[in-house]
Amino acid sequence: MKALITGAAGVLGKAVTALVEQEGGYDLRLSDTVPLDTPHEFVAADLAQSEEVKPLCDGVEQVLHIAGIHPWKSYTPKQYIDCNIKGTCNLLQAAAEAGVKRVIYTSSIAAMGYIPDGPEQLPMDETRPCRPVENLYGVSKHVGEQFCEMFRHNDGLDYLALRPACFIPCDEQEPGFGLGLLGSRIQVSDVAQAHLLALQSEAKNQPVIIATRTPFTEADGPALYSDARSAILKHFPEAIALEQAGIKLPEQIRTTYNIARAEQLLGYRPQLNFEQWLEGWLAR
Repeated sequence: MKALITGAAGVLGKAVTALVEQEGGYDLRLSDTVPLDTPHEFVAADLAQSEEVKPLCDGVEQVLHIAGIHPWKSYTPKQYIDCNIKGTCNLLQAAAEAGVKRVIYTSSIAAMGYIPDGPEQLPMDETRPCRPVENLYGVSKHVGEQFCEMFRHNDGLDYLALRPACFIPCDEQEPGFGLGLLGSRIQVSDVAQAHLLALQSEAKNQPVIIATRTPFTEADGPALYSDARSAILKHFPEAIALEQAGIKLPEQIRTTYNIARAEQLLGYRPQLNFEQWLEGWLAR
């Protein structure tokens, strides 16, 4: 199968490419704005430039559209619009015209907005209406999902919108990362795994949250909203060791997610969660 990976030189793009290579059976075309040393076909392209995008999808059956800029660094509004909005629209247009079977779009949990309307929405799932009011990044990812729906409706282009949690590279030994696994943090290798599973699946035309697994349920919502410490210690009593070491447990967790759809549709099984991280931290 011929597959295109955009953003192939980025953190996630490299991780996904490596997994697809290991799996085998795919003829890869890679694209990015910067050069990439690779044995695969590589096409340098600025997705904001429609004339550079048109050839990318020729002969391609599936597209992994990973390219995008994130608030890990400081970007201007124009950069978000050019890369995440204009670039996504251009790529979907090219995919529709080339007869691509499906686009797997790397969206974000930011597309939904980070703050629920109340504790009854925790853990958040894909049924929550999207209200990304916090920043332009979230708006750009939501717009990208709407473009996917538009091209599905008008052109019959199937898609799958993956909404990964935050996978900003960091020191995974730090407590901030570990506690983040209770909510909006995820290991990049788990995000890459989800992309490979999506490529192998037949799932289409819906968003799928990609986060780590937590034990929180709707019954934990009120505590997560205003007394997260009690919810954490309820499920992880051994986390008291963090406080004994001077590490404060969060008072609120308002970004925690239900991954049932990813588990059911993709067979997704995240390899790192807070319990595993805590075991490793305690064993140091």
